Amino acid sequence: MTNRSSVASLTRLFGAPCERIRCRSNAISLITRQARPSAFSTSSPTEASPTASRRSFFSENATMIVATTSLLVGAALAYKFTPLQILTMFQEKLPEAGSPEEKAYIDRVENQLQQSYIVKQMRAKPDFKERRMWVNAADEYRERAFLASTLKGVGKFAVPGIVFDNERTNESVSVIHVGSRLAGFPGIVHGGLIGSLLDEALARAAILPLPGKSAVTANLNINYRAPTFTNQVIAIKAHVTDFTTNKSIVAGTVESAHGHLLAEATGVFVVPKKFKLKSLIDM
Repeated sequence: MTNRSSVASLTRLFGAPCERIRCRSNAISLITRQARPSAFSTSSPTEASPTASRRSFFSENATMIVATTSLLVGAALAYKFTPLQILTMFQEKLPEAGSPEEKAYIDRVENQLQQSYIVKQMRAKPDFKERRMWVNAADEYRERAFLASTLKGVGKFAVPGIVFDNERTNESVSVIHVGSRLAGFPGIVHGGLIGSLLDEALARAAILPLPGKSAVTANLNINYRAPTFTNQVIAIKAHVTDFTTNKSIVAGTVESAHGHLLAEATGVFVVPKKFKLKSLIDM
């Protein structure tokens, strides 16, 4: 009896507190499980920490951030872009037509063209004759031409390019500034426009050895080697590899102002037999 009463006494002394402790432990465990976020739970804006949100953004977009940074750094090194060019490459506020800002924009583009490395390099070669692109072409051509008229203006071809011709070696170098509105993908010149520039630039070389100084495109093959970014000066270099009295075969490249290869092309230009073309020497 004594033992039984002792056990009962111990139970009364320690059993109840132990049960209370066990209940408290279970309650804490339940609260912890409820507080732990599940894979499908969402937190309200007030519950999310600003630091955690920033950390989440950078961690989720790490690949994109690294890729974009690498692209810009690589472009700056390979193309020798200035910080201003990089900042305005993907987004640029263009001035309204007829505004004072428009004249300042055109003056800036003209200065960028005149001070470019390729223009200075070509002017140091006395065998090349310099002229402005499209300026002296016939009115009927200049007013209807895709590059000379349709794409003329702020954000496109703000100023005429500069052409350097060598009639002794049948070479031609066309230097032009491409604006932000000539993009296909943001910040990158449309590939079709690169094709148009190559077509016209290769034709400038093609007509040099031809008697009538005119021809039409029979074939044009292009290989794109690197993105051509907007808001920069580019050079299209072309030279005749073979010719007859009515056909020229031409090879050419598109390069940045500092010689970074952007595209390569070959073309065949012929003189039509059934109709006579006007001279395109001033195009």
